[in-house]
This record gives sequence, C-alpha cells and structure tokens, in this order.
Amino acid sequence: MPQGALLRFLDLLKQELDADDARAEVGGADPRDPRLVWTNLPGGWRLVVCFAEEPADPGEKQRQLHKLVEGFSQTLDEGQLPAPPSPPVDSAFRRLDAALEALRSRTGGVGAAIVDIQSPVLWGSSDPQRHSDDVEQLAEVGRAIEAARDAGLDLDELLALESADVGARLRDVGVDDESAALLGQALQEGDEAARRHHLLTCAAVACAREAAGRDKEARWAHHESQFGYFVRSFANIYLLVVVFEGAFSELHVESTVLHALPGIEQLLLSLPPLDPKPRGARVIKFRR
Repeated sequence: MPQGALLRFLDLLKQELDADDARAEVGGADPRDPRLVWTNLPGGWRLVVCFAEEPADPGEKQRQLHKLVEGFSQTLDEGQLPAPPSPPVDSAFRRLDAALEALRSRTGGVGAAIVDIQSPVLWGSSDPQRHSDDVEQLAEVGRAIEAARDAGLDLDELLALESADVGARLRDVGVDDESAALLGQALQEGDEAARRHHLLTCAAVACAREAAGRDKEARWAHHESQFGYFVRSFANIYLLVVVFEGAFSELHVESTVLHALPGIEQLLLSLPPLDPKPRGARVIKFRR
C-alpha cells in the first residue's frame, strides 16, 4: 500500500473507532495494554488503535477493526510495506529453525519448538514466523484452551467461534479476560489449519512447562485422539516439544528425536546471547 493510502486508512480507523491514534508496527510481543485494540496483518505487521482509556466495550471495538480490515483486505494485501526484519539466512537461528522443521516433518507432527523452564524466549520453532512470540503468552493461551476444554468446549468449537463472540463465550466457561483476549487473537491468525496447529502448540507448551516444573523426568508424552505431544528435556533447562494433531508412535518419535538432538543442541548453544525479556515493538511513523 502506498504511504499516502496507509495514512488515510489509519485516519479512517481513528475516526470510525473514535480513537486517539492508530499506527502500524512490526515485531515485538503482542500488545497487552487494555487501552489498545489491534490485529495482525500478513507479512508480520500489526495495526494498533489507541484509546485514552480502556474502551467500555473492547469486543465491539475489536469487531469494528476486523470489519474495516476485511473491507480493505485487497488493498492491504497489495501493500508495499517493507518486509519485517529477519535473521540472516545463514544465521544460527535459521539453521535451528530448519532443523526443527526437518524434525517435525520426520515425526509427522504439526509443530516443534524449543522453550526453557522459565524464560519468555522462544528459542526455536519449526514455524520461523513465530520467533517474536512470547512463551509466557503462548503458555497463557494454552492454559485458556485447557480451561475451555475442561468446561466442555472442544478445539473444533473454539475454532468455529465468531470473533465477536469469543470473549463472552470464553468468560462463560471461566476464562479470565486477559487470557480470553490472547486466545481470541490467536483464533484470528492465519488459515484454519495454521490456527489449529498454533493452538495445539500453545497447549503443549503450557503442559510441558507445568510438568517440567513439577517433575524431573527427561522425557514424557501425552496421547489424545486429536491432540498429543512428546517432550524431551536437554542441556539442563531446555525442552524440545513436538506437537501432534492425533495419534503418533511414541517409539518412532523418541528414536527420531534422539537421533536429531545432538545437532539441535549444538545449534542452540551456538546462538548469540538474547535478552530474556520480551522484545519491544518497532513502530514505524509515517509522515504526511
């Protein structure tokens, strides 16, 4: 989208939502300020609408934002915003992500990730677009999914919810507002398959970190008809999590993981130092 067209669209968002400001940003953790309403765009960008105070009906503001974005989807898809920054092709980050994607493919999983026991850093992912994710938020989404499932709302029902209905439906089953907002945002990202795989990964990460804090097992697995995961701890603090959409052969997965783990560990330990705090967003200011 040419810069002038984007400025006009941001002005439209401010007017239609009666907001103080609107901006486009890239990178960093998703906003958690209740005064902000936001949505992700293809290519790693995020539209953020800012209010002086928390809106009285944030769900309605979120619905208005999605409606406006959908109405201008063709224009946004044809946009000419600069590509978000990414690690160099030959970096250790990319090599680690590639190794995790290869492991995911060999095991038949829908996702593979490396987290540690405490920090918010997502050290590696078979989906490299997820590098900016905050693991604490992934785990929070996972816990919200478990709460919804415990209340009888299965994954298919979650995925079928309309965006405007997500908050109220989740609150009905006992999910707190903050977790409901995070889960609601996750339910709007990507196509249905990508959303399903991401939610399963969130649930697996939440369960893995909880189990790691409780037990000292080197490996464990979980089996359900539509959800499973295999976790292997290594290098004292790290957890390799492989996620499945259904049944899987635990022996096959363990054998594949043990074969790949020395190379993955070497790649992980070669990563440059990272600040364990969530990364700040890079805000692009567009001048008139």
